[in-house]
Amino acid sequence: MEEPRIKVLYVDDEEGNLKAFKAMFRRDFEIRLAQSAEEAMALLDREAMHVVISDQRMPRCTGSEFLAQVRERHPRSIRMLLTGYADIEAVVEAVNKGGIYSYTTKPWDPTDLKLRIEQAYEVSHLRAEREDLFHRYRQVFEASGDPIAIIEENGRILEANPAALKLIGLTRDAVMSARITDWVEDGRALLKAMRDRRTGQSFPNVDLTLNTPNGHVLDCLMTATYLGRSPEGQALFQAMIKDISDRKQEETRLRKLNVDLDRRVNARTQQLLEALEDLGSFSYTVAHDLRSPLKNILALSDHLKEVGAGTEQAELSERIHKGSSRLIELVDDLLRFSQTSTHELKREEVDLYEVAAECAQELIPTGSKAHVEIRMQRPTMVQADRAMIKVVLTNLLSNAIKFTRTTDAPQIEIGQQDTAEEHVIWVKDNGVGFDSSRADQVFGAFKRLHRTDQFEGTGVGLAIVQRVLQKHGGSCWAESRPGEGATLFIKLPKQAQQLQRLPFAS
Repeated sequence: MEEPRIKVLYVDDEEGNLKAFKAMFRRDFEIRLAQSAEEAMALLDREAMHVVISDQRMPRCTGSEFLAQVRERHPRSIRMLLTGYADIEAVVEAVNKGGIYSYTTKPWDPTDLKLRIEQAYEVSHLRAEREDLFHRYRQVFEASGDPIAIIEENGRILEANPAALKLIGLTRDAVMSARITDWVEDGRALLKAMRDRRTGQSFPNVDLTLNTPNGHVLDCLMTATYLGRSPEGQALFQAMIKDISDRKQEETRLRKLNVDLDRRVNARTQQLLEALEDLGSFSYTVAHDLRSPLKNILALSDHLKEVGAGTEQAELSERIHKGSSRLIELVDDLLRFSQTSTHELKREEVDLYEVAAECAQELIPTGSKAHVEIRMQRPTMVQADRAMIKVVLTNLLSNAIKFTRTTDAPQIEIGQQDTAEEHVIWVKDNGVGFDSSRADQVFGAFKRLHRTDQFEGTGVGLAIVQRVLQKHGGSCWAESRPGEGATLFIKLPKQAQQLQRLPFAS
């Protein structure tokens, strides 16, 4: 972008001097000429000039008097005086009244005068920019919704915007005649906070408590910025103050609520811990104490059958035998479920293939028509509790054997696939299957998807599977369709996880 040309007004009552000035500088500057102070002032009223140069000796109005008028009516124009050696008093008057930038003696040196004009323009330009910046700052200062004040280091307030006057509750004159230290609750604490929060020339987010003249106590947050020093040598700061009294009150209220909530949660947690401990003890005691009488009933029913009583008594003893056997099975499952909750994990390197083969060998006797295929890498090592993982695979395999009992050619597959972070193991069968809409019930305690007269069981085995996997940081799910078999999946993390549990979680 092309720089604008410097506009220069030269005032002299001698026409020869005017012509000589224009001829000498017309290529460098945009020249305007005037032969009198009146003519020059009229021109200035029509057109702004960057630099005004006036000869001292003119009729009716001297150069210093004319430049004083220019200073008053067109202060942005930079003023210069041309004079002779004998006019030193005129120079002093021009400096005092006209505020001239410089003066040049006659006859002038063209190179020196050109340099002075260019320097005068730079001053004019910088002054204009400074005035524009100050004007914009003043607009922001006055319009800001946040209180802003200019304060000396001794606390005297030099300026305050309308928002600051509203915050303090005083008029401008009253604020300007006061010191902010008059309202600060703890001056020493404020100075310490400012030192602690200092970052270069700024002091951001300093806590400030003001006791206003109208009796209000305001919790505030102040950001102070160092501006320099006043003519008297006092350090100046711009302080932006934000009233956070409502926020502080809300924080206090929330802290009280949190304290009360923590107290109530702790009390409720303790109650739950006691209830769960009592429930665990009750479940274990009931299950354990039920087992002995049920064993006696089972033995008596067997004895009754051996005595060789009548047909009706034999049927009754058989029914008692079946019922007591099922109750013993349920009690045993309850005991295992309870022990799963309290059992501490003992992680070690476990070969899944070895455990799966061991379970298959124990559950499927030689000569059985069921065919089990194990599709795993040898070895497949996981970080887990070996005894608990064996319980998981035993329950999954037992489940598959049970539901393929009515199938002509039972097929069971134990497979495994690794991801970057997990081991995924599945047990797939070609048994009766189940409705996929009920898949979320498969691993629920005491949840059964088939009638007891079709398939025996208590509905606890797969609940134990889910509990074990949760303790390992894993998960389980099922997929199936009626008549098309079922696939039960388990997922184990490759890295042992530190589970975040509630204090009362098992």
